[in-house]
Amino acid sequence: MLEVMGSLVPPGLRRRVLRRAAAGALAQERQRLAAEVHDLVMQDLLVAVASARTLLDDPELAPEASSMVIAGERALAAARDIVGDLTARDVEPLAQAIEASVRAAARRAHLRFDALGVPAGARTDAATCDALVHIGREAVTNGVRHGGASAIEVLLEHEDEWRLSVSDDGRGFEPEMAPRGFGLSSMRQMAVELGGSLDVRSAPGRGTTVEAVLP
Repeated sequence: MLEVMGSLVPPGLRRRVLRRAAAGALAQERQRLAAEVHDLVMQDLLVAVASARTLLDDPELAPEASSMVIAGERALAAARDIVGDLTARDVEPLAQAIEASVRAAARRAHLRFDALGVPAGARTDAATCDALVHIGREAVTNGVRHGGASAIEVLLEHEDEWRLSVSDDGRGFEPEMAPRGFGLSSMRQMAVELGGSLDVRSAPGRGTTVEAVLP
């Protein structure tokens, strides 16, 4: 379109449009590379490490298996760093995204959000951001919809890893007997796929705390 219009397009506008197009193409290429590293490299590494861990119980194979696990985990960490660099996001939009999501899910319940435990300049990748937003929203939704919570506290921290904690004053439940509608398995799976964990602490009449830890 710009070529057809030729001299009718002001030079300044032309440069801005071309810059935006180049930036968009670069962002798409970074996303493509990150997806390939995740899908083609990290998934196979996860399978290999998991297989090696099953050999640790064999006294004869344990030394070699241990070396395989260490090497695999080191490769996984490097792959995560690559994906993180390709899809890095500033922490401010991450905190804002989580806060907006959990406040919408809280409805009329009083919600306190605290991200003061995140140092300035901390960055994360798109997959981790999406997981934290999803887990925070689901945990708050469960507290309001199933637990009848009137007050919820959401805490986001980062030191060596990301830690998201959602605590409510609802009626609580037995985690081992949680109905499928609670979505705990999907939250846990999302955390585990990123090399993290999800812990649910609750009891009838004592509220619930959901804590996700992601590298």
